Amino acid sequence: MHIREAKKDDCPAIYKVHSSAIHGLPRGSSGSEGVLEWLKTRKPSAYEQEMQSETFVVAEDDGEIVGWGALSIPTAEITNVFVDPAHHRRGIGTALLAELEAVAQASGLTAVELKATGTAIDFYLATGYRSDKPIKGDADWALMRKSVS
Repeated sequence: MHIREAKKDDCPAIYKVHSSAIHGLPRGSSGSEGVLEWLKTRKPSAYEQEMQSETFVVAEDDGEIVGWGALSIPTAEITNVFVDPAHHRRGIGTALLAELEAVAQASGLTAVELKATGTAIDFYLATGYRSDKPIKGDADWALMRKSVS
């Protein structure tokens, strides 16, 4: 597996991973119905448009894109990190996050923020992200921050 900067040609595969990850959310996840409705309106071309203002990276395994992430340097926000559920627990999300943090640091940022969904809060806590406010065990989401300097 290796991480590289995404290209426009990657957008259909990025969409596929995003769709698989959202469909792989546990049933009954807070807001999952709304996210599924939003996904129906999403097209691969949307990622191409977002690449104009955000840095996208992808994780490839044997030539297949199995994860992706995005960073908005102007807002110092990691906007997305998704891994295909068939490839969970292989360190892909951690590698994507590390690459985005390295890009942030190289761009002169000292910290990054992200909005973690309830199903991902523990992952971000384990990778060094913290919230200014206490996070309840059944939280739908949390605003989290990490120093990258």
